[in-house]
Amino acid sequence: MLKMMRKLSADVEKIRKTHIPEPYVRFQFTSKRKRMSTVINKCGETEHGHDARCHMKGAAEILLESCSSYLNESGQRVPLNDSIKQEFLNVITLYAS
Repeated sequence: MLKMMRKLSADVEKIRKTHIPEPYVRFQFTSKRKRMSTVINKCGETEHGHDARCHMKGAAEILLESCSSYLNESGQRVPLNDSIKQEFLNVITLYAS
């Protein structure tokens, strides 16, 4: 992503300063965790009363285990039940093959 942004002459540092307020904590990717996480503070209070947000990227099946809801086609938050989780896992397996 960074290579593409730089090829398009985007000011990556300016974008980071605008959208990733200080302070933040980063947990680097490891093959054991199969994901990386960044916790951003002071990003606005949520419905849960927290002022922090965790962004993760990594193996889809690992990230799915951390999810309790998803956004549907209309952008509405929907609880993630076992049958929908299995549908997502089927798609992940299909894409992996």
